[in-house]
Amino acid sequence: MKRILFTLLAVYFAQAFADTPEEWIARANKAIKTEIRASSNSIHSAYSLGSLQDASAILDSALERFPYRIDIWLGQVQLNGEMENCKAQARYFEKIHELLKTKKDKCELKGGQKIADADKLLEGEFTIAARQHFEKENDACYEMLARQMLKFLPNSVEALNAMSVVHMLQENDSAIVYLEKAHKLEPTDCIVIHNIAEFYKRKGNQKKHEEYTMKEALMCRQK
Repeated sequence: MKRILFTLLAVYFAQAFADTPEEWIARANKAIKTEIRASSNSIHSAYSLGSLQDASAILDSALERFPYRIDIWLGQVQLNGEMENCKAQARYFEKIHELLKTKKDKCELKGGQKIADADKLLEGEFTIAARQHFEKENDACYEMLARQMLKFLPNSVEALNAMSVVHMLQENDSAIVYLEKAHKLEPTDCIVIHNIAEFYKRKGNQKKHEEYTMKEALMCRQK
């Protein structure tokens, strides 16, 4: 009950003193606090869950007033990533995709910046969000966002590569299908080439592994 009251108060004060999108964002950022956490072998600081929830509630209220500010929607993706709530991230990505598909002319980023390439924006933000889960070894969330990215961006090299990683983690041979399509779309993508070499290494195909390792050496290490 106390947690709900604090969240409602945070939203109330934001509504009382924020008139522009930037002021709402500033209020949300101000709500975020860190706390000291101890594990078996370390002491470290981290964002407090309650403050992240407060900030998210503030941004939800901001979106009621400024529904076409895509950077605020993306802020929600980031906040829920910190809370490891990938289901909420997927919901926000769904809304962002819908807005960019149906109301792109009204959508803006910070400072009124228009969005020239909606697919590129989505691809970049999906990649960042999914990679955070990958680095935390949260395979279920990584897979959820990878599948959603591929659904929205079926010809994205990043999406195809992400799905190949999902399948490699599951030791599923379908990984090569995604990698081959990605390689066909972008033959010089070094991450894709590396992952193809890794796939064949895991399968024990020495000839193919050496072929793509050589490609990686020739094409990528000069970059």
